[in-house]
Amino acid sequence: MGRAEVSSSEAQTWIKAGYWYSRRQSLGPDIDSTLFTRLTFAFAYINNSTYELWIEPNDEPYMSTFTDIVRLKNPSITTLLSIWAGDSNFSTFFSMATQPSHITSFIESSIQIARLYGFHGLDLCCVKPDTSTTKMEAIGILFDEWRTAINRESKNSNQSLLIFTLAGHYLPSKNITSYPMDSIQRNFDWVHIVSYYYHLPTTENFTGAHSALYDPSSNISTDYGIKEWISRGLPAKNIVFGLAYHGYAWTLLDPSANEIGSPATGPAVMPEGLISYKFIKSDMGCDGEKVGYNSTYVTNYCINGSVWIGYDDVEAIKTKVSYAREKGLLGYNVWQVTNDENWVLSKADMYYSKQNVNVDLNCGGYVPPEYVKRGIYSTKYDVYSFGVLLLQIISGKKNTCLYGPDNNLNLLECAYELWKDGKSMEFMDPLMVDTNSACKLMRCMQVAHLCVQEKWEDRASMLEVYSMLKNETEDVPTPKRHAFSTRNDIDEENNLKSKEEICSVNFATMSQVMPR
Repeated sequence: MGRAEVSSSEAQTWIKAGYWYSRRQSLGPDIDSTLFTRLTFAFAYINNSTYELWIEPNDEPYMSTFTDIVRLKNPSITTLLSIWAGDSNFSTFFSMATQPSHITSFIESSIQIARLYGFHGLDLCCVKPDTSTTKMEAIGILFDEWRTAINRESKNSNQSLLIFTLAGHYLPSKNITSYPMDSIQRNFDWVHIVSYYYHLPTTENFTGAHSALYDPSSNISTDYGIKEWISRGLPAKNIVFGLAYHGYAWTLLDPSANEIGSPATGPAVMPEGLISYKFIKSDMGCDGEKVGYNSTYVTNYCINGSVWIGYDDVEAIKTKVSYAREKGLLGYNVWQVTNDENWVLSKADMYYSKQNVNVDLNCGGYVPPEYVKRGIYSTKYDVYSFGVLLLQIISGKKNTCLYGPDNNLNLLECAYELWKDGKSMEFMDPLMVDTNSACKLMRCMQVAHLCVQEKWEDRASMLEVYSMLKNETEDVPTPKRHAFSTRNDIDEENNLKSKEEICSVNFATMSQVMPR
């Protein structure tokens, strides 16, 4: 009986999972388990002499009560026990995985301990891909045997099958070697991608987005990693997105240079620079003008004197959760839940119906259609808002009113119809028009159209918007009809280019452009 057969019911559930790290705090009933579908106890370890699962004595009391406590508020929640196999336990894990007798001891003890302490599943955390093909083949065999033992134990004991998950590196390969993808696909219920730790102040002398969703300058990003996992054969429906409830603090070399990539001299605040979201919000003064959001990388940052902190606040978390939904992933997994501040990050997956959004669909608003219609925060949410604002600025019109010959067009429709018919200047605020401004205004209008597209995938990124507005010779793509349109484009693609205004570099010297 393989993974697909035993976990079909799991695949239908949106996973909202999180780690609780035993070394950081005492376990109390204040964990809001209603915000999660899975909670994972971190960690159990591998004994380096017997290769059986080992529990630190200080963790045992918390482990024995973990499931009962988190079920006080959420009786339906399931719990997992995570086994640490990274960094210091890395060599021990591979010593176990390459010896058949050690494998048997490890697997049997992992299942026994999970049952003894009332867990519903096992999680293997943070084994990175290795350059040794022999090691990768060995852990593929380990996964096969582990899954076989889990299935056998469930059948013999008449207990529910243990959930079986893997926390994997953001990239599934290293040089020419890779995780044993076939074994992973057939054995694990899902793979949680560790989508953080990309840039650390202990190893890099510049500030970085340690949990970047995108990175225009490199392949070190979550989007790139997830695409690699999928290209290697793991279906999106078996991938869980990793969210970080912590950030990193750098000491800036020059406090006036404080963007992502600015020179830094090492960690700040803590020895390694790692600080929880709770500490960032309560002790670092991260509010108001000190806080920024970078939609290119999808991350937040806080500047406090010479201290620069990169982290994910509500904006970034919502965007990443929406990304996971839009890409067809299975859900998300948090490291770690008690780093949250008043559970504001954990509530980012709350979706509201269209009726709960204060926007008039006939007149438009600053809220994009994916949120209005489906409650989804897309990676281009802020781009849409910027596009609406830009149309208001160049026109001097409100987006809460109706325009056109019959007063039946919202601001976006009015702008698009005039642009499509070659009458862009009729849309412009007369106070903004002079003999040299027509080309610039029409360029702003076309860029704004690219920002307010119906599908977020069709919208330009903020980086592209900035480039198009700054470089007046750069080509601007032809936009499609905008969001919230009440009209249909009949044969539009055939006649659009014949009507739209083409603005060359020399257009700005025309002197007879007048508003109507």
